[in-house]
Amino acid sequence: MSDKERSWEIVQIKAFTAWLNGYLDKREMHVTDIKSDLNDGTRLINFLEMLTSKKVKTRYSMKPKSRIEKIQNLHIGLTFCEKEVDVKLVGIGAEDFVDNNLKMILGFLWTMYKKFRIQTIKHEDKSSEEGLILWVKKTTEGYNGVNITNYKNSFRDGLPFLALCDKFIDDKAVFNYDTTKSDAATNLATAFETAEKSMGIPKLLEAQEVISGDVDERSLVLYISLYFHAFVARQQQRGVEEEKARLAEKMKGLEGSLEARAQMAAELSEENAKLRQELAELKEKDSYLEEKVEVLKQLLEQENEEKEEMEKARQALQKDLDDLRAELENEKRKAQQLHENKLQLEQQVTGLEGQVVQLKTNVEQKETDRKKELDEQSKKNRVEIAGLGILKKNLEEHVEDLHRWEKFLDISEDGEVDFTGEVRPQILSEISKETWEEQLNYLAKKLEKENGELVNMLKVKEAEAKAKKANEKKKRERQQKQDN
Repeated sequence: MSDKERSWEIVQIKAFTAWLNGYLDKREMHVTDIKSDLNDGTRLINFLEMLTSKKVKTRYSMKPKSRIEKIQNLHIGLTFCEKEVDVKLVGIGAEDFVDNNLKMILGFLWTMYKKFRIQTIKHEDKSSEEGLILWVKKTTEGYNGVNITNYKNSFRDGLPFLALCDKFIDDKAVFNYDTTKSDAATNLATAFETAEKSMGIPKLLEAQEVISGDVDERSLVLYISLYFHAFVARQQQRGVEEEKARLAEKMKGLEGSLEARAQMAAELSEENAKLRQELAELKEKDSYLEEKVEVLKQLLEQENEEKEEMEKARQALQKDLDDLRAELENEKRKAQQLHENKLQLEQQVTGLEGQVVQLKTNVEQKETDRKKELDEQSKKNRVEIAGLGILKKNLEEHVEDLHRWEKFLDISEDGEVDFTGEVRPQILSEISKETWEEQLNYLAKKLEKENGELVNMLKVKEAEAKAKKANEKKKRERQQKQDN
């Protein structure tokens, strides 16, 4: 272990021992050796409860003897830190406390100290270490020779510590910054001694380490944080004292008020006694008052009876009034129902009007669709008529062709057919006076008839051709025989 690490360890031991005892003394507990006095968990749990103002709800052993009981206590305390205090403990366990692992114990206490004593420091817009050094800078502002820029160099001459002591101590006859300034070693020694005596801050640092700059920065932060909390505690103490003074003054005023009220009560008691005496004298002198009181009682009873009768009459009138109100409410409900019926009828009329409009729209739409359908049908008929016209023309041409073929079939093989003649005018002249449909039927029947005749003629011609072919074959066969 290096000298710097050893110095940091010593600072922690001193600081944390004082910190622990500051809380444990209130429960009549004490820590002497931080390495071993926490190993059963009882002091640790009590310290955590005082520090956080929370109760450890898990039951633990008040007087643990075995190692297992101590570990259980410590585990309860460490679990409380993580769950209730939200402190993340890395690498440390209950066994470290039981086994007196000083390095891990100091690491745990440093983590807790940072959370509750350093991270809580806030000044202006800074917090933690930055807030602490800014607080020192603002607190020592105006002190000659003090220039706070960082932890490493700004505290070597001891002047910031002297300035903090001077700021804390109001009586300049006890401590005065201007008259105590000297060399760095003297400044630091004076400041450390004054802080311990007047502010309750233990001597944690060695003057030579601060002067040389070898002191660990964490040690400086820890030590300076004690000044910050000392100032905060003094402010709180002053606030408490001011509140006590205010309450004392208020109590003094209340005591004076109570004395005045006691005197007034005595005076009232005397006056009351006088009044009672006068009343007794009046009763003795005016005995007839009793008779008068009796008469008054009778009158009062009579008045009460009249009041009862009036109350009965009032109740009867109230009942009649309630009946009239009920009847009025009933009439209002009927009127409301009639109004609702009227609204429903109006809605129905509106609905019927809408239906009429819809029906009218539907009729108009149907008329439009019907007109469109008729237009489409008319167009279709025109197309069909045009097609029938084409068919009629084709039939006429076909009939004309049939007549020509008929002439062709009637002539001999060497004859010729005249295809230049027109037979269509002849056919058309025969049916020109008929209707278009009658003309079409006529041409269809004629076409059917002529198709049948054409088929028969083709059959005849085919038979004749076969016969002719057979005769020619026979002639060839006879010729061949003759040739042979």
